[in-house]
Amino acid sequence: MRVACVPARTLTSFPYRTFVPMPTHFLPDEQGLTTRPDLINVLGILTFINSGFFILIYGIGALGMAAVAQTPVEEFIALVRESAGAYLQPEQLDEMDGLIRILHTHGAALMLIYLVRTILRLIGSVGIWQGRRIGFHLYAGAQLVGLFVPHLILPWALLGFFGPLMTVGITALYGSQYKRLG
Repeated sequence: MRVACVPARTLTSFPYRTFVPMPTHFLPDEQGLTTRPDLINVLGILTFINSGFFILIYGIGALGMAAVAQTPVEEFIALVRESAGAYLQPEQLDEMDGLIRILHTHGAALMLIYLVRTILRLIGSVGIWQGRRIGFHLYAGAQLVGLFVPHLILPWALLGFFGPLMTVGITALYGSQYKRLG
C-alpha cells in the first residue's frame, strides 16, 4: 500500500485564512500611524451588525407588507386591533387606525425606503472602514436623507426624538475621525 505525502497546512492556507484583509487609506495620526482608529473599529463593528440585522428585517418587512396590501383594508384593521387590543387602551387603538391604513397602503414602499437607506449606510460604513472620505459622505447622506424621506409617507408626529438624536450622534462620532480619512 502506498501512502501519499501531503504537505502540512499553514495558518495562511485556505481553511484558516478565510478573510482577506481590506486595504486601508487612513492618513497618519499624531504618531505617524496609518492604522484604523479604534473609534472606527468599534463603530464599524456595531454598524455592520446593525446593518445586517436591519437589512434582514426590512427585506422581510417589505415582502410582508406587500402581502398585507393584498388583503382588504378592513380585514387588516380588524386583525391589528385584535392583536394589539390586549396591550392598548381603546382610545389608543382608535388613534392607530390612521397609521394602520397608511401601513396597509404604503407599508411595502416604507420598508423599501428603510432597506435602501440601510444598504447605502452599510456601503458608506465599509468605505469608512477602508479609510475613504467618500464612505463618510455616503454614510452621512444616507443617514440624513433616511431621517426625512420616510415622512413623505408617515406623519411628522412619528419622527420622534431618540432616533434622530442617535443618528446625528453616531454620524458625528464618525465625523470626528474625518481628518484621518484619505
